[in-house]
Amino acid sequence: MTFQQALRKPTTPGDVLQYEYLEPLNLKVADLADMLNVHRNTASALVNNNRKLTADMAVRLAKAFDTSIEFWLNLQLNVDIWEVQTNARTQEELSRVKTAAELRAKRKVG
Repeated sequence: MTFQQALRKPTTPGDVLQYEYLEPLNLKVADLADMLNVHRNTASALVNNNRKLTADMAVRLAKAFDTSIEFWLNLQLNVDIWEVQTNARTQEELSRVKTAAELRAKRKVG
């Protein structure tokens, strides 16, 4: 199985928060933390791409900004997939993964 690699990293949930919500609405990270009922450090880590988006946070963001949970989760999913596809060490590990068909064929021979 081969993966088609995206040329550039997909937009992160933190970047979407910063440039599509916080800046246009003139909100600060402290405002976001208050809206989401989380510590300021938690909101800051998300906005600054130092923390991955969790399902819990996706639910909070969806409610705060009247979006879907899936919108936020898909942003994170796209970043996660891109990171796996572009990480040489991970790709080396994946090259050693055996398919179910390979395992069955090995069992028939052995």
